[in-house]
Amino acid sequence: MTDLEYVEQYLFFPSGKERMEVFREDERLRQILPEVYRLEDVPQPPDYHPEGDALTHTLLAVGHLPEDPDRRLAWAALLHDIGKALVTREVEGRIRAFGHDREGARQAEKLLARLGMEERTTADVAWLIRHHMFALSWQVEEGEKLTRRQWRFIQDPRFPLLLDLMEIDSLAAGGNSEKLEQVDFYRQALSLLG
Repeated sequence: MTDLEYVEQYLFFPSGKERMEVFREDERLRQILPEVYRLEDVPQPPDYHPEGDALTHTLLAVGHLPEDPDRRLAWAALLHDIGKALVTREVEGRIRAFGHDREGARQAEKLLARLGMEERTTADVAWLIRHHMFALSWQVEEGEKLTRRQWRFIQDPRFPLLLDLMEIDSLAAGGNSEKLEQVDFYRQALSLLG
């Protein structure tokens, strides 16, 4: 069994609770995925992440995956915050992880190539990680119109998976209602394209 297959056998467990337990306890997973386990003790702002450190958040995200998820979504949930281990800093008394999405996408590409994942799937996972914070940079309020560029972004065939990742990310952070409202807003926008 390859390392990729080893990780995926647990990533696709039907029970989210069992998934989380295995990822917390299994020593071989720690050896295969050092980028994920570097998140242990990486602080997060408690007002946005009451669950604790970045590893706890990541394992909760894995636990919130739906049963039999899209493979790209599963890997994106596992790797979406790996950049935080390298970029998290305290700035003026606040915990910040500026650029963790871009850094995480770079790390994910390297990690998945090392594990032997096919390039197309790797590219999609990296895209999801790179863009999982898009709603913060857009700052679109309900009732505002989206730009042509934003509509083009929403038309990307991976966009529904990105919304799923945003929802999982939010649930892993205690069900942040603002983020969940953003997910609903963009799902409604996407439905207008249907």
